[in-house]
Amino acid sequence: MADRRPELGRYEARLLLWLLRESGHRPDVPVRTAPFGLAQNKPALGVSAVIAALADRGLVHAHEWPEHDPADTSLRPAGHARALRLESERRDPVARRSYAENAVLRWAFEHRGDDSLPLRDFFVADHVFFHGDALDAEEVLAAARSLRSDGLLGVTDDGISGDVVTGQVELTERGLECGHAGTGIAGFLRRERDRPPPPVNIGTVQGDVTFIQNSTVHVVGRLADQLAGLGPALGLDEERLRLLLRDADDMRRAAEEDRPGRLRALFDRITHELGGAPDTTGRQLLLETARQVGGLLG
Repeated sequence: MADRRPELGRYEARLLLWLLRESGHRPDVPVRTAPFGLAQNKPALGVSAVIAALADRGLVHAHEWPEHDPADTSLRPAGHARALRLESERRDPVARRSYAENAVLRWAFEHRGDDSLPLRDFFVADHVFFHGDALDAEEVLAAARSLRSDGLLGVTDDGISGDVVTGQVELTERGLECGHAGTGIAGFLRRERDRPPPPVNIGTVQGDVTFIQNSTVHVVGRLADQLAGLGPALGLDEERLRLLLRDADDMRRAAEEDRPGRLRALFDRITHELGGAPDTTGRQLLLETARQVGGLLG
């Protein structure tokens, strides 16, 4: 049966990863699932329900034995491939960051009618689990700050007290529009980029006009413009490209607002990403402009 639902529940993801580990990363090897139930404090009936859900997706095969309850289970080829991907994404900081941002936004959108929305309440929502693994406080706070930077979420008192994230969050009009679009953050921002700009009327300026140009702002702006134009051809996946373009916009603002520390951090992150991109003509052009920015930053 085809796997039509893109997301797995927390116990579905955990069982897939359990089977992957206990089978020695091999498909079609039956594994006892009773120990999984004990490890997850889940009764046999609950484990059987998780197995059935995965079997409905075509990811596992249940091996029924009268003396084994819940049933021994093996990964089908599709389930084996899915488990390998889950294992890889769990360790990928970019994948975790992307999930956290989308999860916090979806959670805020679902609670958009609430009078107040403490960020700590996110930790008791199912959204907190990324492939069965709970996001930590730093990941959630970083996601909330990123959403605020993108103008999708309002965050007040965004500190951390111990292990508890404090503060209130509220969807902005832009965040509400993103939630209604239902395309995820990457799709929403891509649609915004593709939207034609409004017409601009330029009137006549009379008298003496003085133009003041800051070299750093100019070159940083040129790098940001080049990233917007050449970024899609760098061969990065959609989420890495989205984060790169957002960092480019933030870098431009940091230069305009004369925030050297923030500018340096964003520049270093961008050059690191460019360093790992496939070697193309566009990448070489971007690296050349980046070298000019680096020379100005010292």
